[in-house]
Amino acid sequence: MELNESLRFEEAPPTVKQAFLRAPEKILLASHVGLYKWTNSPLIDRMPVSPWWSFVESTPLPSGAVAEGFRVSEERANRLKKTHREYARVRAAISGQFGNSMKELLVIQLNEPVRAFAGQASGQPEFAKSRSDLSNVLFIGGAHQVWLPNLTPRHLTVVPVRG
Repeated sequence: MELNESLRFEEAPPTVKQAFLRAPEKILLASHVGLYKWTNSPLIDRMPVSPWWSFVESTPLPSGAVAEGFRVSEERANRLKKTHREYARVRAAISGQFGNSMKELLVIQLNEPVRAFAGQASGQPEFAKSRSDLSNVLFIGGAHQVWLPNLTPRHLTVVPVRG
């Protein structure tokens, strides 16, 4: 049985549900699929492994939508004269309330097939909730994200990032 095979999105915590624009699609990710994230906590046999990821390669979803991969995001960031990190922060809506400085790029490859949920990120307040004067300032979201709960180091291999 694959990881998360019996998990239903309806059972996800409210904070996870709020992270998606609409209910995500449950998908099967094959072994060797690449995922990435910008993070301030690198993965070094860390438990639990964060469940939030993006696709390395552009990936068609069962609905017909295509989740853009790293290179497509990078090209769009370049056109806007922004870094990939800045673009990812806005499109994945990684606000200050999550405490992620996004210093390091982490890329993994799955070691076995797993079930995950993929869908568009909903907008999030740009600033921590303590800044009520700026509560109407949002990161737009809209990028496809992958929620892969219950991931452990045995399910993945860290891929060295070059250049």
